Amino acid sequence: MSSQAKDPSLGPQYPLPPRTVDAAYYLDPAQYEREIERIFLRSWMPACSSKELPNPRDYVVWDRLRQSVVIARQQDGSLAAWHNVCRHRGARLVEKSGHCKFGKFKCPWHSFTYDLTGKCTGVPLRETFDERALVGLRTVPVRVAEWNGLVWVALHDDVPELREYLGDLWDELGYYHMENFEIRYRHSAELNANWKVVIDAFNETWHVPSTHEETLSGLMLWRDARLKICSPHSWMTLPIAGYTEEAGPNADHHQANVCHYTAFPNTIFSCFPTHLQMWSAWPMSPTKTLLTAWGVVGPAPEGLTEEKWAEISDRNWAHFLSVLAEDSRVLNGFGTVAQSLGFKNSLFNTAEGRLSAFHDEVMQRVGPR
Repeated sequence: MSSQAKDPSLGPQYPLPPRTVDAAYYLDPAQYEREIERIFLRSWMPACSSKELPNPRDYVVWDRLRQSVVIARQQDGSLAAWHNVCRHRGARLVEKSGHCKFGKFKCPWHSFTYDLTGKCTGVPLRETFDERALVGLRTVPVRVAEWNGLVWVALHDDVPELREYLGDLWDELGYYHMENFEIRYRHSAELNANWKVVIDAFNETWHVPSTHEETLSGLMLWRDARLKICSPHSWMTLPIAGYTEEAGPNADHHQANVCHYTAFPNTIFSCFPTHLQMWSAWPMSPTKTLLTAWGVVGPAPEGLTEEKWAEISDRNWAHFLSVLAEDSRVLNGFGTVAQSLGFKNSLFNTAEGRLSAFHDEVMQRVGPR
């Protein structure tokens, strides 16, 4: 038993009872549409790294969830975000991320112009419009927050402020000071599975000896994982063979374990003391998900040269991609039988308590079918 598994501050190892989830919650198109509207459009989600916008007039175009959002660095260093849609006739304003040299965006259709905040600053043939419709004209704003090296967006006004929304994860993730880290690696893949199945796959550990027999089973002490529910989010500590025992019973859990966090609804952080991987499951349809993954690397640990740390980081990322490929094979295989008459429901045991908590949150937000 690992030292972290004995830590009473985390409470019981498996805090929730077993439960069953109906298969229709994964497959029903109407359910999917309600999830987009009531969950994704009403949550905070990480959109990009702060380091993708290092200078004033830099901007990122974020295309997800059938939305397109421009996130722009202002002259004073703050951020503004707005829907990437011209208010004249709905054209896409900005094609791709970049640097706006003159601080002005021009619609490719009729040359309406907008500043970095999304305010309309130029209307061709202005005298031919109803002037009342042009007063205060601007793109529709999007809420944006910058924290822990990441830029977060919320697509609806009724979402609490980011700190309140993240709750316990604010301090847990804040421990790593990701603003000092670098997103060095990126990967994306389309999976033939519902987005909730993808989240399910990464929120429990006891598939490790089966799915990851060659990559993780001798490394992660999966039986000693401890689960923590902090609705709507969750996290767990996962001891590392040799490393956690060596750290001792009084070691800080961030330093002695892989700490694995799920920021509801769709982003997972797998954190080591010196680096982490984060990935998001973006719904594309009831049966397709875009998985985007980032490899995030901290400064070289004491005693390592930058060259050696880069070599180790490359190896860590290659190992992560091998693990991800194993999960992807299972998930794509699930997609081939998801419509089967034999798929009636999912049965969660106590070791899958994070899945139970996740689906409780989904059902609470979406409401009855």
